[in-house]
Amino acid sequence: MANQNLQDTTKFFTVHMSHSRKELLDIIRVFKLPITNKNDKNKKQLQDAMVEVVRYLDNVEPEDEYFFINSKEELIEYLIKQNPAKTLTIKEKTEVMLIAKKLIAYSRNGYFLIPQGYMDAIDVYKDAVYISKFPEIPSVRKAIELVNNDQKLRDKIEMVIPRRVKKQLEKRKAVKQKHIPLYVKHGEFILTFD
Repeated sequence: MANQNLQDTTKFFTVHMSHSRKELLDIIRVFKLPITNKNDKNKKQLQDAMVEVVRYLDNVEPEDEYFFINSKEELIEYLIKQNPAKTLTIKEKTEVMLIAKKLIAYSRNGYFLIPQGYMDAIDVYKDAVYISKFPEIPSVRKAIELVNNDQKLRDKIEMVIPRRVKKQLEKRKAVKQKHIPLYVKHGEFILTFD
C-alpha cells in the first residue's frame, strides 16, 4: 500500500476462484474500493489488489441492492466462499441446460410426450422440479414458465428466484420499457379502405 500508516486489521485471505473478473469489477465499483487501473488488470491481479485493499479497510458501506453485504466481515466471507450464482460444475450445468431445452421443445410442440422422449407427465414433472432449483439460468426460467402452462400437470412448479437475480431482471425490464417510443397524436383522422 502507498500509505504505510494504515493498520492491517485482518488476517490474510484469498478470493475464491468461482468469482468472475466481471463480478470482481462489480464489487470494486459497488463498494468503491480504491483500486487503480482496475480495468487493465486480469482476474488474478484484481483478486490480489482486492485482498490488499479490503484488509486495510475499517468497514464498508452496507449494500442491499445487489450483494446484500453489510460489513467488512461479510464482504470477506462472500469473497472467500464460492460464488453463490455458480454452484454448478460445467458438467452439471450442461445437463441442466439439456433438460431445460428438452422441456422448452416439449412445451413449444404442443405438450406431446413421445416426440420429446417422455413416457408420461410424471417424467416431465420430475425434470421440471429438478431444474427449478437453478433459477439463475435463463433457459430454466423459460422452461418452467412454459411447463407451468401444461394442462396435464396438476401441480405448478414454483421457483425461488434469488434476490440478486430478481434485481437484475427488474433492471433489464426497466431498460427495455424505457426505450420503447410511444407517439400519440390527437385530432380527427379519416381512414379509407380500398
